[in-house]
Amino acid sequence: MTMQFLLLLICGAVGGSLFVVLHIPGGAMLGAVVAVLAFKLSGTISIQTPPLFQICAQIAIGVAVGNMLTAQALTEIRNMAGLMTLSTFILIAAGFVSSWIISRQTGMDAASSLLAASPGGLQAVVGLASDMGNQAPAVMAFQMVRLYAVVLLAPLFSWLLHHFLK
Repeated sequence: MTMQFLLLLICGAVGGSLFVVLHIPGGAMLGAVVAVLAFKLSGTISIQTPPLFQICAQIAIGVAVGNMLTAQALTEIRNMAGLMTLSTFILIAAGFVSSWIISRQTGMDAASSLLAASPGGLQAVVGLASDMGNQAPAVMAFQMVRLYAVVLLAPLFSWLLHHFLK
């Protein structure tokens, strides 16, 4: 491991920890991204992430996501399979239309624009984007905007939905 990459890891750990302490939603990942980006933009460092590190990070994310599943969660999934399938097809259709618009407006390749518009989890989508092409930073930017829009607007939409369902 090079000294530059070690500095990058330390910078990411400090930024992620700071955002967690500040209780920012998704803070560990967002803080690491912001800190590393700031560090790289300062011109202090210019390094590519080693492929083995990317593979290990994706495995760690897979372990974390897999560990979230329980027998109760799988039962709930089975009980809601029809509704989940319908909502998934609606989201895929909306994502397809959005990805077409993104690709036409930005020139982003088809796979990246589809992942940018995907409603999937940030870690999984960005991991796929890094495997499928070189536009993972753009995919991450789209995903972060979507994530924070949902986090910020969910309380308002929840309140509105509650009042419309009365």
